[in-house]
Amino acid sequence: MAAPLSPGRLQKARNDFYIFNFLNSSSFVLISGSFITLFALRLGASNAIVGLLNAIAYLTYFLMPVGKKLTRKKPIVWVFGWAWVGRYTALLPIVLAPALAMRGHQGAAIGLLLAGSAGFAIFRGIALIGNNPVVDYLGSGGGEKPRSDRGAFMITVSVITSFASMVTGLILALVLGEQATPWTYAIGIGVGIAIGYVGCIFLLRTPEPADYAPDKSASLMKTTKEALKDTAFRRFIIIFLLVSFASGMGRSFLPVYAKEAFRQGDDAVMVYSLFASLGSIAMGLLIRLLVDRLGSKPLLVIFSSIGLLSFVLIAFLPANSQIFASSVVTAVFLCFIHFLSSFGFAGEENTAQTYYFSLVPKSKTLDLSVVYYFAYGLGGAIGSGSSGMLLDFFQTLGLSTINSYRLLYAIICAALVIAIFMMRSLKRLGSASISQSLEVMFSVRDLKAFDLLARLDRSSNPKEEIRLIQELGRSRSSHTQDELLTYLNSPRFEVRMEALIALEATPRLSAKATKPLMREVESHVFSTAYVAARILGRHGKTEAIPVLRKALEVEDYMLQGAAIMALARMGDVDSIPLIESILMRSPNPRVRISATSALEIMDSKSSLPVLVSCLRYDDPPAFVSDEIVLAMASIIGIITDFYPLYCSFIEDQEQGIALLESTANDVIADEKTRIDWIGGVKDLFSTHPSKENLIASFIIRTGMNPQAEIVLAEALMDPQLCYRGLRYLAASYPLFVGPGRAH
Repeated sequence: MAAPLSPGRLQKARNDFYIFNFLNSSSFVLISGSFITLFALRLGASNAIVGLLNAIAYLTYFLMPVGKKLTRKKPIVWVFGWAWVGRYTALLPIVLAPALAMRGHQGAAIGLLLAGSAGFAIFRGIALIGNNPVVDYLGSGGGEKPRSDRGAFMITVSVITSFASMVTGLILALVLGEQATPWTYAIGIGVGIAIGYVGCIFLLRTPEPADYAPDKSASLMKTTKEALKDTAFRRFIIIFLLVSFASGMGRSFLPVYAKEAFRQGDDAVMVYSLFASLGSIAMGLLIRLLVDRLGSKPLLVIFSSIGLLSFVLIAFLPANSQIFASSVVTAVFLCFIHFLSSFGFAGEENTAQTYYFSLVPKSKTLDLSVVYYFAYGLGGAIGSGSSGMLLDFFQTLGLSTINSYRLLYAIICAALVIAIFMMRSLKRLGSASISQSLEVMFSVRDLKAFDLLARLDRSSNPKEEIRLIQELGRSRSSHTQDELLTYLNSPRFEVRMEALIALEATPRLSAKATKPLMREVESHVFSTAYVAARILGRHGKTEAIPVLRKALEVEDYMLQGAAIMALARMGDVDSIPLIESILMRSPNPRVRISATSALEIMDSKSSLPVLVSCLRYDDPPAFVSDEIVLAMASIIGIITDFYPLYCSFIEDQEQGIALLESTANDVIADEKTRIDWIGGVKDLFSTHPSKENLIASFIIRTGMNPQAEIVLAEALMDPQLCYRGLRYLAASYPLFVGPGRAH
């Protein structure tokens, strides 16, 4: 197996391929599509001839087996490049077609146009055998494992192609007019041929794809039969053929539809072609963000549906409707139709190719490219050829031009509906659902996040990675998790940390994230493990409980604390004894606070004795003791009333006691009881309290929560439990518990 291309060589090869595609697409506008259709109409061709001309374009895909045979003797790039030169050479005679027309040989001129187009299609078909291997090779970087930006590379090629088409189409729209002669078109074709020859120079510089050469022992027929036995591949090819049929049927006649149904000029038709290129560019800019992350199946359905919508408008809006009384409305409608059609079907073709690469193993890419393009060519050829004949047939039946087009596009819409319905059964290949894909497509937040991910893919600088990951965290998109998880493998601490923080900010954590986060807890102790534990707890991933329990015994106090809190948030009551043990033996304030908070979260009433015993330390930090006191107040159920008083007490003991006495005046109705309670509080906080603890007796007499009352009363009788916050809690208890409060 060949080694992958170095980053530098891969980028150079991709740049050359981008230049080739720009020049090739500029040339293609001048030698095919609307331009050739308009040339044919200038020479006097009928609808049937236009349909035949468009069908010939699909002849390309039937010549690929010839190209495959040549690749057994010659390198793939050699066959690709020199056959590409041959296709331009085959077009040279077309330039002379106007001379024949001027001499009255109209049939010969059209015949020369058809012959040149056929030669172009033949050589193009031979060359195209190399397209998929080259694209897949440059997309994957030459390695066994495809690069994460393979789909984005393919879409970038598509965007460049569409941009070149748009620029060339704009120039043609400015040059052409109603008075354009056949010679104008012939000169344009000559320029297109020259540009195409220059593009071939860059194509021939492409490195030879490794591991794509066909097996000389395997026949194309045998490989095809074996592939078609695979239900997933067979289903895809049938659907692709049907969509290609509908697309070829409808898109081939959009320029003719504009001229015949709306009486538009050649310059206007080229403007509409310009909007078609804009549609392809818009599609490319959108899909390059989505295809590698959402998968190709949902996008295939969505873009096919968009293409269907463009044809539905033609079928249901007659050209002679009052809606189109204004030339401006007509122009806007035709621009929109061309834009939407190209947006939809270019997107469908790009996602179909991406789906094909995901479905087919590399070893069969070249062989099955023949099947792929054969389906595309067969569907397109039948569709294009039948459109012209159907239009002529409808008109012989007495239908008007407008109604003929409406009926034609209604038939196309029916075929597309069938194809889209069949797409439901395509293999998902790990893709998102259609609803998820639509959610992303209509979410500015998610599109921005996907753009950040695309930039992250291209980044090779750790500082840049960190900055982009931070932006992803702020985006709070839930569709970026899979990408962020890959950065947990980074050797850089800060990259891993920022990836975890970004994951923590997402509203929902996917099921796929659990195992990587569990590995992070186990493998990055004293580093980023504590953040992973915190995330698992926050999102309630109970399958991580064994890993989190194990983390309680490590020496990393940050991880210990995070694991304790995670178990509490999951409600793991079986971990309470272990958490109590850590609380009692750990000297670390953070761990003790985490354990205290965990017991409070789980409302563990049985842990009250443990919490009280932790106040026996000779010199515990006051902030730890305060956490324990407040946790006890929460478990007992008096935190709401107790907390504001306790805050005052911690700040100023005398003020806190005064507020407590004021509360007693409001709560204790009996004057003698109130005086006894106030006396007990003063004794409790005196320098030398008496052995007779009146507050303890008040607590026992409350009788609302025997377990808590025994713990508090015994604590007051224990001389070692002298923390003032505990005494304040004990004094407060009778005031805030029970329907009658203190008695």
